[in-house]
Amino acid sequence: MNVSEVALSAFSSLRANRLRSILTSVGVTIGVTAVVTLVGLVTGLQNYIENQFQSVLGATVFEISRFSSGFDDRDSWLQSRHWPHLTADEAVQLSRLMTTASAVTWRAGTSGTVSMGGQTAQDIRIRGLAPTEVEVAGMGLSYGRFYSQAEDGARSRVCVLGSDLARTLGDPASMIGQAVTVRGERFTVIGVAKPLGSIFGHGLDNFVAIPYSTFASIFPDENGDDVEIAVLPRPTVSMAESQEEARLLLRRIRHVPFAERDNFYITTQQGIIQSMEQVTTGAAVVTIGIAAISLLVGGIGIMNIMLVSVTERTREIGTRRAMGARRKDVVRQFLVEAVTVSLVGGILGLLLGFAATILAGKLTPVPAAVSPFAAFLAIGFSSAVGLAFGIYPAWKAARLDPVEALRYE
Repeated sequence: MNVSEVALSAFSSLRANRLRSILTSVGVTIGVTAVVTLVGLVTGLQNYIENQFQSVLGATVFEISRFSSGFDDRDSWLQSRHWPHLTADEAVQLSRLMTTASAVTWRAGTSGTVSMGGQTAQDIRIRGLAPTEVEVAGMGLSYGRFYSQAEDGARSRVCVLGSDLARTLGDPASMIGQAVTVRGERFTVIGVAKPLGSIFGHGLDNFVAIPYSTFASIFPDENGDDVEIAVLPRPTVSMAESQEEARLLLRRIRHVPFAERDNFYITTQQGIIQSMEQVTTGAAVVTIGIAAISLLVGGIGIMNIMLVSVTERTREIGTRRAMGARRKDVVRQFLVEAVTVSLVGGILGLLLGFAATILAGKLTPVPAAVSPFAAFLAIGFSSAVGLAFGIYPAWKAARLDPVEALRYE
């Protein structure tokens, strides 16, 4: 028998037992669906995280804060709760001493009610920002201007509105010079920011920015003495060099003894992405383990069904052997049947996995990421399962004695 004859014989046998063949492939279908969906979701999530953080935080800016992200070391995060606050004075000293930075800014924040005329917005982020925020974060303005160093030094009651907040309160184009009330305090609008977008579906444009000095004087109990510092390195300086200079200077400013560890954290956009990828990778490992169990169950089902098939077709095997079929012909026939059953399950799982990935992309902020790699993985897994679990039934069929097989009832 040549390869085409073996394949035709295998397909004929599968068609004769359609229901059994379909039920046999269900285990493989479930496993492949899980693997393909997982690859699509993890790939889409990683791409989404990278794009979001790069567009919102900026790839060339690093931040210094009192707390870590908590992804890498939970004990360090708990320990950081007892470290001294980062202050605006320390940020000012750092900005004066750094030689590798284009600009340094510092931030603090709280939340509250903002109102203008008859319109009121609840739970708005109130951001106390240094005037250098525009240089570091690249905050663009649709209307008006950002406040100056002089206004910050004079603790002026001026503010810049986020684009979503401005639309909530009225017409953004006509707001410059109007009065707005921020948690009961009166401010004058001097600018409306360009849209910043969102991160993980959370909008970033519902905010009001006021000079940091004004924030610290009006809201002294609202984290005004615990700031986050952001540094923009010079274009000719590497990120690592600027981070190291900031670290050494800040240790000196905060009087950290030589033998003790830093009492602050330096975070980059790439570091956040890597930390989050560790989380997604851990979830991926668990899901792949579950999918592997499903594939194992499917493979065992294929082996059992093929063993039943060998028993049912014992006389057929004896007839083929008596007519000149070799053992390797019988092995090839049963292996093709096993691989075909598994491959059918793999293709169904591939289609279901693609559908689940696309559906997740439509129902969540994470974009779908259907990749050729997932298709290759599905076909490869299903073929390997069929081949691995079809070897023993095929070997058993080939080892049957032709004479005894012809006598089988």
